[in-house]
Amino acid sequence: MDKKNTTYDFTIIGGGLIGSLVSVLLSRNGFKCCLVERNSLAKMSGLKKFSPLSLNYRSIQILKKFDLWDKEVIEASPIRNLTMKCFNSLNRLKFSSSDVNLRYLGYIVNKFLLQNYFIDIAKKQEGLDIFENSSVTELEYIKNQTSCLIKTSSKELKKIHSKFTILSDGEPSELKEKLGFKTSYDYHNQTSYMIDCEAKIEVGAAVQLFNQDGIFALIPYSTNKTSLILSLNDENKDKYINEKNQVSMEYINKIFSNYLENIKEMRIISSYKLKSSKSKEIIKDNVLLLGNTSQLLHPVGAQGFNLGLRNIESVIDLLNRKTNLKEEDISKKMNQVGVIIRNDRKDILQMTDIATNFLASSKSIPRIISSLMINFLKISQKSKLKFLKKVLGIDNCSYLTIKG
Repeated sequence: MDKKNTTYDFTIIGGGLIGSLVSVLLSRNGFKCCLVERNSLAKMSGLKKFSPLSLNYRSIQILKKFDLWDKEVIEASPIRNLTMKCFNSLNRLKFSSSDVNLRYLGYIVNKFLLQNYFIDIAKKQEGLDIFENSSVTELEYIKNQTSCLIKTSSKELKKIHSKFTILSDGEPSELKEKLGFKTSYDYHNQTSYMIDCEAKIEVGAAVQLFNQDGIFALIPYSTNKTSLILSLNDENKDKYINEKNQVSMEYINKIFSNYLENIKEMRIISSYKLKSSKSKEIIKDNVLLLGNTSQLLHPVGAQGFNLGLRNIESVIDLLNRKTNLKEEDISKKMNQVGVIIRNDRKDILQMTDIATNFLASSKSIPRIISSLMINFLKISQKSKLKFLKKVLGIDNCSYLTIKG
């Protein structure tokens, strides 16, 4: 690492899962990169809580493709079955990995350990300079380049130039606003709770439930432990979470009675008001938005990080034959990436919109449409498989074509 450098091919702002990963992969492909993170990148240790992150089948293949998959290090547990129920048992669908001739549908990993894994690799990566505890105070577009003014951990002001900047500093992003990227927001009138639960469960079987109170997910990550994700409508959340921030065992048993037994312990890991966002532009003036900076998705279907991985794959695939690219060459390639990312995002947003506006709605017309959709999938094996492949990210993907 040579922090005397002032010129890079790429500057990546934001050292989370997306930023650290794209930094590593671009550096591996011969690009000189700079990663700037406002917080410390010290390894998270001593964490007793499991923060679940759902990776679909395609995401696993992307990480394997880039030699970044170590399921032991990141405590990965396979998901082989998925049950989806909308309001009542008549509107219930079951999916299995055997439906598409796979060994698994995806994996549940510990987000904290995955972050540590990426950061460890980034710190050892040749050609990647890392500035942690540092902030970007200015970001400008000048003569086909981006110029950043960084306030480093030692309070030194350092100006760096790059052919392109990738902004992945999360939502909200002050830099995104300063650069004039416009963002639309959707307020769901819901609060999301992540609950750690010890109970008797079916190993490898995930559940997604919809009812008048919200959206519920059961995500097993060991033989007797599972995460429960509750996206509760604000007017009904007091039934499930009392004023002392304690979980109602009675209502959890009602919701998950067919999937959980002998609950021994439940504790709330985190909670937040649900809000989704979408940047109307993905790329401009040699700045590309990635991850939550580009779009913050509703947790239903757990597609946020999966979409981010697809976006990174698009970046690397278009830049993997680097032969001394000039500024305009990189800009041209990145604009092509922007088109691909926009199309991928549109596809995923359509899926989440169907889930939040139809499957989760208690209004009569959406309920009727949801029932028709589910029962159509139950009687049409071809349509059911097509739907499952879309969820797994393996539809319209040549290197992941699977029979069935």
